[in-house]
Amino acid sequence: MHLGLSQNCLVCKQSSGTSICQYCFDDLTLFDIDPYQHNLMLSPKVKLGLVKVDFPQVLALADYQWPLSKLLTGLKFSKHVPNAHALATLFVKHCLSSIPVLPQLIIPMPLHKNRYLFRKFNQSIVLAKQICSLSQLDMDTSIISRCKSTPAQTNLSATQRRKNLRNAFEIDEAAQQRLKSYKHIALFDDVITTGSTMNCAYRSLRKHNPNLKIDIWSICLTLVR
Repeated sequence: MHLGLSQNCLVCKQSSGTSICQYCFDDLTLFDIDPYQHNLMLSPKVKLGLVKVDFPQVLALADYQWPLSKLLTGLKFSKHVPNAHALATLFVKHCLSSIPVLPQLIIPMPLHKNRYLFRKFNQSIVLAKQICSLSQLDMDTSIISRCKSTPAQTNLSATQRRKNLRNAFEIDEAAQQRLKSYKHIALFDDVITTGSTMNCAYRSLRKHNPNLKIDIWSICLTLVR
């Protein structure tokens, strides 16, 4: 399967004509999304892991596992942008190619300005940009912003995550007006764990456009039981 030209496989580093060689591609265990009508909230396993969310729909490529986890950490911590192209290509081919109606817009999950200034990188924006390029969708990073600087979510419980994110997002007046012009968007993040961050952003968007259809997209789910 061709995932973009590369001299070496991004995963095993062996010589390959594709970004992910056939051997590593065969190791992938992707979600079977067709039985759930492209909505993994209809999967009992996913529903059990996302019990405290309001959004009714989620679409993701796979569980957070090797080799996708390797590509995501390489993108996030080493800014290895070729990983984004490989992951986006997988997502578009596996998750979006058979969707009858795509959203009008992708909104990637924002970082607080202090964290962005420190990291100078937002992997969700980089991934969303690649997805947009491959699927001819638009992206907007200015509609929703993260106004509350919160501690890292990684080592927090689900309850702590929800408290941590209270009033974490805002949508200014100009963005509110633009948001009203849309009927169907996708909110994207690289990884969903408890769904707390995504749910907080989802609720902020719905507050200003209650009739807006919001698809929740992610590369991987790493669900806390």
